[in-house]
Amino acid sequence: MNNSIIQENDLLDEWLALEEVFSINNYNPVGDSEVIYLEGISKQPRVLFCAPHALNHYRDNQLKVADIFTGSLCQLLAKRTNQPGLVAIAPTKKSDNLGFGHDYVNHIKNKVNTGVLIVDIHGMSDLHGYDICIGTGPNPSDRVNKLAENLANDLSDYRVSINHPFSASAKHTVTNFVQTNLKGDSIQIEIASRLRRPHHNGPDSKIFLEKITDVIKSYLE
Repeated sequence: MNNSIIQENDLLDEWLALEEVFSINNYNPVGDSEVIYLEGISKQPRVLFCAPHALNHYRDNQLKVADIFTGSLCQLLAKRTNQPGLVAIAPTKKSDNLGFGHDYVNHIKNKVNTGVLIVDIHGMSDLHGYDICIGTGPNPSDRVNKLAENLANDLSDYRVSINHPFSASAKHTVTNFVQTNLKGDSIQIEIASRLRRPHHNGPDSKIFLEKITDVIKSYLE
């Protein structure tokens, strides 16, 4: 068998295996843990990948369905760039701060306090007409704008939008919370459904994963 096919299958199999943690209970929380946290092997991490909606979750006491394959994508990006990753696995109905458990918020605070940039990963519907939407938040810094520009330029094969339809300025977003409350740096990346479907759209999902990984790696150099 062609080596490239073997490598493609290995990557997709890993993505699917990581997603099982979230899908095992129909995307509802299992157990008492609030987060999955990957430390990353970099001694001086520069970004923290976050996935707040890997499971079904609540906003303003209303149930919202999971952004499927974002939790597993977050972990893959963390592993492939040697940076830390954080996935919420027990969102709470309580609407303090971001509406998540204290562990999730504390991990974000701790990383922001060391100068780490938060990369907040979300899923959006294909109906918005874009493949990727980059939200720079209410008060983006130079490095947030630089990463947004790098993503838009280097992912130009896709339909990329900046701040439309999601600017990450709403108060419930991680990016707003980090920029406004913590005076830190955060960027939101919304990914269309068709690019995070390794079970149905494996080749396109794999290509997207490789391309966005390369953009992040270039940014970190």
